[in-house]
Amino acid sequence: VSGQEEHQHVPAVRLLTRSNNIDDDDDGIVSSSLQYTKKKWSGLDIETSSVPKHIRNTLNRDGKTVADQDNKWEATLQGYACAGRLDINSTGVLIFTRAGMMARRLISPQSKITKEYIVKVAPAVQLTARESEMGMKLPPLTTDLEPFLKGGRRLWDDAKPLKPVVEAEWLQNDPEEQPQIRTLRLVLQEGKKRQIRRMCRELLGLHVVDLVRTRIGPVKIDSLPEGKWRTLTKEEVQGIFMDRP
Repeated sequence: VSGQEEHQHVPAVRLLTRSNNIDDDDDGIVSSSLQYTKKKWSGLDIETSSVPKHIRNTLNRDGKTVADQDNKWEATLQGYACAGRLDINSTGVLIFTRAGMMARRLISPQSKITKEYIVKVAPAVQLTARESEMGMKLPPLTTDLEPFLKGGRRLWDDAKPLKPVVEAEWLQNDPEEQPQIRTLRLVLQEGKKRQIRRMCRELLGLHVVDLVRTRIGPVKIDSLPEGKWRTLTKEEVQGIFMDRP
């Protein structure tokens, strides 16, 4: 799910519906304080969306198919925007806010808030069309994470050197995975566009096959199902403003 509006893709803010909220709010205090707005979704937007089909279906409260142009889509939370983003091929934690101060704490280049990722990689076998046009060359394959931890290296056509990652380690292989796929855990403070995918390809010769953001500061994905949302706890909000962890 894209964090921001992209051509023919449904932005993640569209998932903020009443039915996708998992808050345990028996007294109705939280739910009654939130306002929703109903906007018509075009059939084209849904049919070409990167949102998985089983998630898209939760957005239509009548249970009708996407092809039915008379369906009524569920209202979405009003006034909230995504602080940061995930690219189309990634999943994981996104934080939505309507407070500019919190957004700055999360996305400012000076922010000390860390983000954790679980990344599955495989050897990169060939350049993409864009990489070929740029004249880029893949580096020799390596599993040495020193370039990540030391920092100072530059991505192709990027004049600014990379900051050292906070943590980088290989995790134990899943016995059910294909043998050439390995799993990497990364903790970063920096957040350039497609940074992890590019670091893996351009510094290690590895292609990212799956990327999940499991944590933003004190906010962890834990057991939150894909496509669902909840309100932040008081402790999580305090942690964001105190740059924890």
